[in-house]
Amino acid sequence: MTAFEFLSVLISILLGLGLTHVVGGLVRAIHLRQLQEVHVVYTAFTFMVLVLNWWTFFSWHDQALWRFDDFLLLIFWALSFYLLAVTLYPPSVESAPTHDTHHRWFLWALCGACVLDIAQYAVRGELFTTRYYLPFVLQYIGFALLAIMVRSTVLRRAVAWWFLISIVVWSFVVRRFLA
Repeated sequence: MTAFEFLSVLISILLGLGLTHVVGGLVRAIHLRQLQEVHVVYTAFTFMVLVLNWWTFFSWHDQALWRFDDFLLLIFWALSFYLLAVTLYPPSVESAPTHDTHHRWFLWALCGACVLDIAQYAVRGELFTTRYYLPFVLQYIGFALLAIMVRSTVLRRAVAWWFLISIVVWSFVVRRFLA
């Protein structure tokens, strides 16, 4: 078993648990009739982020030399995406999601996940090889901070939709035709 295969099992478990948590949370929200547009859009966005990062993790398969700090960074990277799922659907909360309870935590977790995504991209040595990657991830941090600070429901709704539309375009257009 190679080092990548060893690590990919753990990363797959963490990202798979995140996907399971998101889907389970969505089913629970449907069952409790607590669906809200922004929360559903964040759910679709989180689902896409988890699947995309699971897919892109394979780019580490040709890493020749593995160090413990690389290993640890990738574990924290995968845990940050699991944390994104948990902040979106906290396990013990039965109330309907609101910006002040769920979404602020989710947006802070997204900022952390973006920072760790940039770090793992940098460690892989590809931070500046794709000129549009860094601005793309930084715009998520910027819009998340804007949505945290501004008390406009229209802005928060627009940010949620922007996140979903941009990750879909990134996944199916940019990564396919420009990368």
